[in-house]
Amino acid sequence: MLKNIKGFTLVELIVVMAVFVVVLAITASSFDTILKQTTKLFRSEESNIEGVVGLEMLRHDLQQTGLGLFTEFSPVVYKGEASSTPASNNNDYDTNIAGNDKKEPPRPIVVGNNLAAVTNSDDAATGSVSIIAGSDYLSIKSTAVGINGVSQKWTYLEFDSGTVAPHAWQSGAENFDGSDKVVLLKRQITSTIQTSTLVEDGTGPESFYFSFGSAAFNALAALNNSVYTAYGISAVATLRMPFNRSDYFVARPSTNVPAVCAPNVGILYKATVNHSNGKLTYIPLIDCVADMQVVLEWDMNSDGMTDSYSNADGSVCNGLCPASVLGLGNQVQDALSTTNNSSSATIPNIRNNLKIIKAYILAQDGRRDPGFTSPSPIMVGGTGETALTRSYDIATAGLLNYRWKLYRIVVRPKNLPANQ
Repeated sequence: MLKNIKGFTLVELIVVMAVFVVVLAITASSFDTILKQTTKLFRSEESNIEGVVGLEMLRHDLQQTGLGLFTEFSPVVYKGEASSTPASNNNDYDTNIAGNDKKEPPRPIVVGNNLAAVTNSDDAATGSVSIIAGSDYLSIKSTAVGINGVSQKWTYLEFDSGTVAPHAWQSGAENFDGSDKVVLLKRQITSTIQTSTLVEDGTGPESFYFSFGSAAFNALAALNNSVYTAYGISAVATLRMPFNRSDYFVARPSTNVPAVCAPNVGILYKATVNHSNGKLTYIPLIDCVADMQVVLEWDMNSDGMTDSYSNADGSVCNGLCPASVLGLGNQVQDALSTTNNSSSATIPNIRNNLKIIKAYILAQDGRRDPGFTSPSPIMVGGTGETALTRSYDIATAGLLNYRWKLYRIVVRPKNLPANQ
């Protein structure tokens, strides 16, 4: 007796296969969408982490602006700072004195406004980098902005029965050792003013720093009515300048540009000026950055309140900046001008009148998204600061299919008299 055996017909098989193919296609499409969204989210969060770390470095350096700088004419000269442009444009040695010797106090901050494109190849490890045209260039001068551990240390001198010795902290990690180089400032404090004079160690014509050691300060034993503070700078053999200096700028490296970055954008760098040769060491902070703009807020009538607002170099200023107001003249521009640093009358304006430093950084958020169109232009600044910053034309730059975020950092430099 034959059994009743049933199978699938060809039509049934084709229908099942078709349904399976459709389900597989839908699943693959969904997986691809999820993968793209996950990648976009991952890249966005990666950018956020970069931004947090990079901006904290910038915030720290801005807060330390002016720490350990002398305020009075120096008894000794220095010939340092950066050796190549555009960094050398923010140097403070006096080109009007033979040999470019410098004895006047350095400016705690110098900012180049809307730089032209220029290529620099100081750092052999990084290779050449090209400054992004139109972005600002920020130089911060302080003993504490170096990347070495010595620059984060300080102490003071103690006098006892005709002997002098540096104060030793309870934590050994905070104390200097014999290879460290320090600058020594003599401080005078009155009811109306605080001054700092650079102390020479007496070993030569450029003896503006001390090699730390037990006998380094013996010559000061007779001056026990003064207050001396020692700030660490570096452990290198010789110093170019009696402070450290860090520059911040946006530049595009010649190689190793992250593949996700939009065309013609760069990297926000921190660069330290090397004491050995004046060249820069580049530290990448944030990838895919289109622009950086700096705004400065001032108290020009010394009433403790911000009354003036300028762009990076003071060429545009709102408030009490024009000569017609209170007879102040354009002291903001004078103080910041790289051509006026031989005039000792203008340098104190930065220390005594600068209240707030604002930095705006326009950075890419995630990868290119063909389905997204960015608004254009984007204001790289705050409300009411149109004349002090600039409007970035995303459309003309060909960057419409990228998302952008504007980082804003606002700092009151705590070491400037205007904020004390």
